[in-house]
Amino acid sequence: MMTELPGSDTSVVRTLRRTLVRAAVVVALTGAGALFGVVQPAGAAAPAVTATAPAAVAHPAAVPAQQPQPAPVDVVKAYFAAMNHDEFEAAWALGGKNTSGQPYDSFVTANQGTDHDIVSVGSVVGNKVTVTLDLTLIDGSHQRFTGTYTVQDGVIVTADVRRV
Repeated sequence: MMTELPGSDTSVVRTLRRTLVRAAVVVALTGAGALFGVVQPAGAAAPAVTATAPAAVAHPAAVPAQQPQPAPVDVVKAYFAAMNHDEFEAAWALGGKNTSGQPYDSFVTANQGTDHDIVSVGSVVGNKVTVTLDLTLIDGSHQRFTGTYTVQDGVIVTADVRRV
């Protein structure tokens, strides 16, 4: 498939992938820290505190800094860039799993009939991105769609798209 998204490239897809991987690492490390760094071994005595020592102050666990979320329009563009590059796993992770209503294998099969997608952004209001899509199928025919994609936490969560 060819990329024909004005102003977008695979760097947006790579950035989103890195963000998702970093978030997974943070979650894994936070869980490991809670498991290994906080739990007292069975039978271990609590440290003695003398009357002259200052009172112990409980400090909340360090909260990892959250990565800034990509703009909703960038997520939608990255989704179609992934589709145009046959990067179906990335497209699935960017929201195909939420909008297709089908299992992954069916999602891939359905989208392999498309040669390339051209997405034109009409507007962005909050987390809703209104687009017009021009799909060129592998047989050379075209289909046009219009609708909205709703993005939350860097992922498309719903789509309301209709053929025109």
